[in-house]
Amino acid sequence: MQLFELAGLQPPAADDVTPFSDIKRFEERWHADPKFRSAYAQNPDCVGATFGLRVDPEVVRPIWDPEYSGRDESASLQVWVRYRDFQRRGSKHLLDACAAGQPADPRFVRWRQRQIYRANLEIGVSLTPNPHIPASFELSRGCSVGCWFCSLSPPKLDDVFQYTPEHARLWREILEVIGVLAGPAARRTICYSGTEPFDNPHYERFVADFVSAFGDVPFTSTAIPTRDVERTRRLLAISPAYRVRFSVLSVGALAKIHAAFSPEETLPVLFGLRNEGATDARYVNFAGRARDNVARYRKYQPGPPVISTPSCESGFKFNLTERTIRLVSPCAPDHRWPMGYRVYDEASFETGGDVARIVEDMMSRHMTRTASDLPVLRFPSHLRCESISTGFALIGRRLRQRFEDTSDMPSMARLGELIASGRHNASAIVTLLDRECGVTRETATATLEELFHLGVLEEDPREPDRLLSN
Repeated sequence: MQLFELAGLQPPAADDVTPFSDIKRFEERWHADPKFRSAYAQNPDCVGATFGLRVDPEVVRPIWDPEYSGRDESASLQVWVRYRDFQRRGSKHLLDACAAGQPADPRFVRWRQRQIYRANLEIGVSLTPNPHIPASFELSRGCSVGCWFCSLSPPKLDDVFQYTPEHARLWREILEVIGVLAGPAARRTICYSGTEPFDNPHYERFVADFVSAFGDVPFTSTAIPTRDVERTRRLLAISPAYRVRFSVLSVGALAKIHAAFSPEETLPVLFGLRNEGATDARYVNFAGRARDNVARYRKYQPGPPVISTPSCESGFKFNLTERTIRLVSPCAPDHRWPMGYRVYDEASFETGGDVARIVEDMMSRHMTRTASDLPVLRFPSHLRCESISTGFALIGRRLRQRFEDTSDMPSMARLGELIASGRHNASAIVTLLDRECGVTRETATATLEELFHLGVLEEDPREPDRLLSN
């Protein structure tokens, strides 16, 4: 159980490794396979044996027996209680990893926090928060898997970034740039984004350089863990617990995974169940390719579509095959941003020197902006402004935030009206508040900057000669 120690986690006791592995394998089958869920309660021993499950049905009764719903967990068998505690510690570890994503550069810190505030109001807050990682590195152009719901809609695989001496030098130079601006948060970056990592035959060599640069193994999500089982095993052998996820696209794919890997081998592995009939399938985002497959999407989610974001980057999205850099941040998918992320800037590069210059230029132009730099102040379209007796409120899809009068700023209602009109820049609003309400220019300016920092002023990613989009 060295992989748990590598992750900084207390591994399960030696006597618990196999029982915990068997429980987790049962959970994977239960949550993925609707036919299994229907049949199991009728004859647990027989059905479990048919699927090669070793766990005692009494241990997992809290999962399959509806009469156990709502019961005190302490009434369950002790191995189940220990397993649930083990799970909770793993979940806390993943949450702590999200919290460790703050970059080193103070400009980046402030910009990223603004994106987090904006995304929370636009999308809502989840129990599994978005990590807002500082960068991702795409090592392929296109993808061999072609998931019908893929939020990033990559084309078919047609090229990969080969690990040649020239490319290796460029790769290490890019890692150096990101390491300087992100600091320890660079460990949270990933060597893929919307494609299949194993499509690149040299993926592990790029990972080795990543480890040399940042001292940690990047997170990997693969939908083809059984295409080359020994290759997958080699990656698992060096990856700390919960640093690899298997994306399961069908019940048949799950069966192949279970046949190829023992329960103990996959105890440190996350499973993303994306097949039709999986209990988590209803959470598939209505983004990217899913927006082009509405009829199929409705089989997964018969109710209202899930308007969240599949994107996890608030920072730089690299594609080394195409030699491009984008400055991006998560958002709700819509007609302009169908893939669920905003593009604030984009550029092409050839050398490591280009990357350093482009990244610094993007940070200087976008991460140091103030409310006074915006041509017009307005609230984003996903927020509705509502006057209240003490100021104004902004209502998003799932959150409502109030902005109330203070002794220094007693005219929040008027401020809300001026911004909601979408007709004034910061200077004009400061002048109007001074003239109409007697609010000092310093107070009005500080209030506008605070609203900007909280992500409630539209920071539309536009360039003079074009409208950026996905």
